[in-house]
Amino acid sequence: MSHIAVKHPRAGRLILCVGILIVSGLSVSSYLAANKDIQITMPTFSNEDKNIDTKPLAASDAAAIEERWGVKLQGIHITAAGHMLDFRFQVTDTGKAAPLIDTKNKPTVTIEASGIKLEVPNTPRIGSLRQTSKQVKLGMIFTILFANPGKMVATGQKLAVRIGDFFVEHITVGEILNMPAKTGNS
Repeated sequence: MSHIAVKHPRAGRLILCVGILIVSGLSVSSYLAANKDIQITMPTFSNEDKNIDTKPLAASDAAAIEERWGVKLQGIHITAAGHMLDFRFQVTDTGKAAPLIDTKNKPTVTIEASGIKLEVPNTPRIGSLRQTSKQVKLGMIFTILFANPGKMVATGQKLAVRIGDFFVEHITVGEILNMPAKTGNS
């Protein structure tokens, strides 16, 4: 029996989490390969939503996103050797941004070309791979990690993010949006 020495107590959890994501990604990609028609039955996006609050905003409309939701999007980037998507936003109005941080609102990311929805992994020991805070302050940057099973999402693809009523589409993977201002004398 082999034994791996782990010097940091959380390193073992991270290794376990990444392993679970890799195995689940392989399972999902096998399932999708066997059931190719599943992509046809997925919902498509429409700008015909009746409720203005849930009508999607384009990622390129930074002013409207900040006005409605009190955040500046930083972007979505591929991380964890391609098995995760790192979505970040900076808070500019704590009241308006509250629904994005509320753990009752479950985030999803949708691949716009296929309609496939990806979720935030929730592991028994670590919990949801989503940053939370009880004391949200202006300028805080929040991170949400989404599973990318089978490395379905690649740099350059367009994604839509939904968190409760927050709905932003046409986010290009790997594109830096609204670079946070540098602090201090550099």
